[in-house]
Amino acid sequence: MRGYAANAQIMADVAAVIEQARREGRDVATALRIARVTLAYVSGPNPDPEQAKTLESIDQHLKTISS
Repeated sequence: MRGYAANAQIMADVAAVIEQARREGRDVATALRIARVTLAYVSGPNPDPEQAKTLESIDQHLKTISS
């Protein structure tokens, strides 16, 4: 399991990706997709429970936006 500092860095990296997408004028759905891919990448094939919960939350938000 990753330590607190590593998890904090990962979340900061995901936030930076979302912010960069926003600055580039991308819509919310695109920014969320970018964040999801980033989080899935850093989580690896076996995300910890908190990462899995976050991925599910992003998926739900994307479903809501696309409806």
